[in-house]
Amino acid sequence: MDIDQAKTFLAIAAHGSFLEAAKRLHITQSTVSAHVLKLEADLGASLFVLEHLHRRRS
Repeated sequence: MDIDQAKTFLAIAAHGSFLEAAKRLHITQSTVSAHVLKLEADLGASLFVLEHLHRRRS
């Protein structure tokens, strides 16, 4: 895990969506997705579940 991935995780948790996290962090939504995929692979666990177009921590 690197600092950008940690910031991305916290932004999604705080704002409830990948898109809003991307806007707040001034990065693309695809970068947010890539950070989450890398974190999930590193940790061997799913971090978020899709729920009515919002993400919640699993």
